[in-house]
Amino acid sequence: MRHSLQSEGFHLRLRPVEMEDAVFIVWLRNLESVRGRVGDSATVVGSQRKWLENYFTRTGDYYFIVETHGGIPLGTHGTYDVRAGSAESGRLITRPEIMGAGVPTLMLATDLAFEKLGLAELRSTCVSTNRAVHSLHRKLGYEQVGILRDAQTIDGRPVDLFQFLLTAQNWRNIRSRILPLAILAGKQIAEWERSQQPEDQPWKGRIEFAI
Repeated sequence: MRHSLQSEGFHLRLRPVEMEDAVFIVWLRNLESVRGRVGDSATVVGSQRKWLENYFTRTGDYYFIVETHGGIPLGTHGTYDVRAGSAESGRLITRPEIMGAGVPTLMLATDLAFEKLGLAELRSTCVSTNRAVHSLHRKLGYEQVGILRDAQTIDGRPVDLFQFLLTAQNWRNIRSRILPLAILAGKQIAEWERSQQPEDQPWKGRIEFAI
């Protein structure tokens, strides 16, 4: 869905995804550290652009690029399937060299969902192989509420999906405990950005994804 929601903090910005982000998204989802932890999806830019075209027409679907304050993309996140005060939180992928970005990203996204969208709860569904995200969800106050057996396919094989739930009340109770971690991660992100050249980012010119 085309939208104008943004959120900033911890030297990060969540901004609406644009068609020009397709190359970065494909590069990110094809990383060795990512494959096997997310479901099968578009692996070439042409297919990713078609997915984005469909996304722009859907309501209740907010997809974000996570980037530094200086505009270097770090990852993706989505708040989608918004209905009756509830939504799915997911599509979280961050670059492996800055794994600490997960906590501040989810803090920004969760604040946005509960404060700007006025939601009462967030659901999250994660593949059973992604133990790092399971741990991150529990740290942020999510409770596991179910398992969907063989519900998704990765590399041609069925995997289970773990279902998590976070209420606005639980988030208010736990947010202050997580805040120091997000502040520390923000300082690390700022330091990492100072070592980068935006024009030399690794997905630039990856023409092999253009088919």
